Amino acid sequence: MSSVVVPTWRPADAVSLQQALRLTNEAFAETLGSAARTVAKWHANPAMKLTTEMQAALDTLLSRATEDARERFAELRFCGAADSSQAAESATALQGATHLHSALEFLAELRASAPGASHAAVANGAAALHRDEPIAHVDRRAVADRLLDFYSTESGLAGAVRIQSSEGDMTTTLVTPHGSLAPRNTGVPSFGFARRAAAPPLLASPALLAAAESRLARCLTGDTRFSDQPTYRLVDVEDESGGIRAQFAMTTFARYALTWDLLEAEVLTALAAGTSVLPLREQLLPTARAVLTPSARECVGGALALSAFARPASGNRPADYVLLIQQRSSRVLNGAGRIAVIPKCFHQPTNEATAEVDVRLTLLREMEEELLGRAETDNSLGPSSVADLLHPSRMTPAMRWLTESSALEVHLNGFAYNLVAGSFEFPALLAVHDETFWQLFGGDIEANWEVSGLLRYSSADADGLEGLLHDPQWTDEGLVACALGLKRLAQLNPERVSVPAFQIGVS
Repeated sequence: MSSVVVPTWRPADAVSLQQALRLTNEAFAETLGSAARTVAKWHANPAMKLTTEMQAALDTLLSRATEDARERFAELRFCGAADSSQAAESATALQGATHLHSALEFLAELRASAPGASHAAVANGAAALHRDEPIAHVDRRAVADRLLDFYSTESGLAGAVRIQSSEGDMTTTLVTPHGSLAPRNTGVPSFGFARRAAAPPLLASPALLAAAESRLARCLTGDTRFSDQPTYRLVDVEDESGGIRAQFAMTTFARYALTWDLLEAEVLTALAAGTSVLPLREQLLPTARAVLTPSARECVGGALALSAFARPASGNRPADYVLLIQQRSSRVLNGAGRIAVIPKCFHQPTNEATAEVDVRLTLLREMEEELLGRAETDNSLGPSSVADLLHPSRMTPAMRWLTESSALEVHLNGFAYNLVAGSFEFPALLAVHDETFWQLFGGDIEANWEVSGLLRYSSADADGLEGLLHDPQWTDEGLVACALGLKRLAQLNPERVSVPAFQIGVS
């Protein structure tokens, strides 16, 4: 081909030459007689001007390149010119996306570099994304089977949660460390706060950085919400004589969302592509022992509950409970497009971590936010100016009625880890036995942005519930919470509940 001439070298041109020569920052800098930090600046700041000496050095390097390298450079430069306006737009958008800035700071910490490199990587990634790229949808059972195979030994995986019915055996990605989902004793659970728990070490790898940058790029270009708020992480859990005891420390949501939470997307993408390679999982959660050691990772998670509201008989329908199931919206990071019980939430405080460490407090707050119209708590940009966000005077009318009448029962039905991302799960039941609530407030129940639609089932419809349990669109934690919630509800009020025949247990 004819020689390529660059009238004035820009940082983007220099980066294209680096890529064409397949050189690292360090090797490219050494070839030019420069410093690696200078090359890093070209990646981070496409508007900077190159010195005359550097322009000449780049001319010389290009002239000495092989024919193949010059062809690659010409193509990369052409594509880069076409994409430069998109990259600039993405960089401007990222600068204004203040809700992502703390996540970018965490990425810079992982890189052990200045924030500019992470800004540039995310902006460039956003410019290159295909906005109409479909989300990988994989059958729930395929995910469970793949992860059980990943973690199983010759004797299987101890503690794996399964549901058995006349329709077949349903495997899940949940595992319990105690031999049973439910605690040995029905005592009051205990939740403690560990102030001095050490943060888990994390070694950044190219695959991890690329996946984290891609997630932020998708949050920038799409409608996925990313809120980096203070978040509890589990450091220890025990099944003691008085009931389950859990200890939590603090982390941030970004530290989880840009590390272990990336494992969900990796396994979905791998299954959709027909590959068995899971490099992030091999790095972050390689063994069953690692799954059962929460203190060694950012073990973030929460609670999710089957919500059941008593209704009077109407027409041909007997007195029952209305059961609410959510279709997860495309705006959520986890389980987008799948079904789950509602509420489903990360365990996070509002503004007093030690006082709000009880998982049930988060569950009640999220019930009010996800179903009863309460404004969502968002501490991603700093502490709230409200002294007590959970004060009774700030409750919605529906939640105030439930509280004052003591009509709402909260039942924690078990504990498990989720193999998908190593998260912790507290499946629960929220039950309102007084029909008056549904008569007064049933019309006020409306899901928030996390939900694309609410599905309604009758606790008296055994056939409908059988079909629900076998729906392939479940999240595994949602399926288990639904199954346990149905069992508990039938124990509390068997006259209103017709549960299909199934068993839930562990291997």
